[in-house]
This record gives sequence, structure tokens and C-alpha cells, in this order.
Amino acid sequence: MGEFAYPRDEAIWTTALVRVLNGLGVEGHAARQAISRSADAGWIERERIGRTARWRLTRSGKKIIEDGLHRATEFLDRSEPWDGRWLVLLVSVPQGERTTRKRLYGGLAWLRMGNPTPGVWLTPHVDTAGDLRDLIAEFNLTETAISFVGHTEDVGLSDEQIVQRAWNLAELANTYQTLLARYADHRPADGDEVLLSYLELRNYLQQFMRLDPQLPEELLPKWVGHEASDLFRNRRERWLAGAWERWEEILREARPNGAD
Repeated sequence: MGEFAYPRDEAIWTTALVRVLNGLGVEGHAARQAISRSADAGWIERERIGRTARWRLTRSGKKIIEDGLHRATEFLDRSEPWDGRWLVLLVSVPQGERTTRKRLYGGLAWLRMGNPTPGVWLTPHVDTAGDLRDLIAEFNLTETAISFVGHTEDVGLSDEQIVQRAWNLAELANTYQTLLARYADHRPADGDEVLLSYLELRNYLQQFMRLDPQLPEELLPKWVGHEASDLFRNRRERWLAGAWERWEEILREARPNGAD
């Protein structure tokens, strides 16, 4: 829905969502559960039309999509030259608060922060300080967290060592190589094939946006992620029109007789 219902604010019939999810390998019952859970999370809301239903993005759902689109644009564009500064966070969560710790670490990873030593998180993307402030406030950690921006000194870990310790880039590089090999010669015909290929690749893009810290070239030259970004851009340009055409057909086929 984030791909096809935004920003048009179009309501989508359940049958259309289930049909596409089936094509992506999500069986009927699991597809309906996914829709229900998305509604429970407040991302989408249901409109009853007789015995059928259709779904719209909520305000919070649209906000998530907007944030994701902004991140996707950053991901697909090469980073600006780095000035050598890090945004650093010193924070710890009590051992008994495992759920809080897990959610916090997930939020920090989304902000492209790495963890080179216990209790220390950092990122070269210093412009995310505002988002970090909101995240720390969300978990009521403002009284115990310390954050600052600055350069490293010739005292402890070097910038190169920080990169090696803060992120598992070797595993990520292997995952990128697998993706590149998979799509190198993939040429979907049309109809469902191009729609599902497009959505599958967009799903991979969302996954890599969470995994790749998008380090500047000064810290990570010749990164395979740049080649993957080129792949995402190229395939989007090739497949977008065909994917939209098939999606519009599915919407028409899913519309109940007499429904607006």
C-alpha cells in the first residue's frame, strides 16, 4: 500500500491486497493476518462496504511511508563528502528491560548508528541528531544518555577500526552480491511477473535500508552497496510503468459490482 496507495490516498479492496500478497508467497490466511496486524498497529484503517472491505493508510501510516521514501532517496543517492565528524551517543539500558533495549537498538540501527564498544553508538550522519533526540525521549532516557558531535583523536580506535567493529559489513557485502547475481539477468515479461518483480525488489530495498549504514566513501571506498543502488534505480525505471499498469488492472478486477 505504501507503494501504490500513497500519495493518492486510494482505498484498496482486501481481495486486491490478498491477491498480490499471494503472488509474493504469502498464503491467504497469513495475508489476511498481515492486513489485520497492520490495522492493529495503526498503519491502515478499514472501510466497510456491505459485506466487503477496503483499506486506507492512516495518518501514522502515511508518516511511515514519507519517512521511508525520504530514506530511500538518501539510500539511492551518493552521500555528500564527509567532514570527519561523528554523532556519538553514550547510553545504557538496565538488564531487566530487554524489550526496551531491543526496541531502542532497532531504532538506533534505523538511524544508521553502529555499536563499536558496549554502550557507545555512533554515525557519520550527524544531521540525524534531531531524530536521535526524539528516539531517546521516546524511551525516557534523556536523564542518562549523553550525545555529542566531534572528530576522533589519535587516542583509541581509528575511524577505520570503528567501521570494522561497529557494523558487520562483510556479511552485508555477501548479501549484496547474492542480490546482484539474482537480478543480473532477470527480465520479467509483463503482467503479474513485472508487478511482483518490482514489489519484491522494492522489499529488498527496504531491507537494505535497515542494514546498510550508508557510510561515506571516505570511510568505505568501493562499497558494493553503490552497485546495488544502481541496480535498484535501473530496475525501478524499467519496471515501474508495467507494474502500475498491472496494479490498476487488479484494482478493477477486485472492485465489487456496484461499488464506487
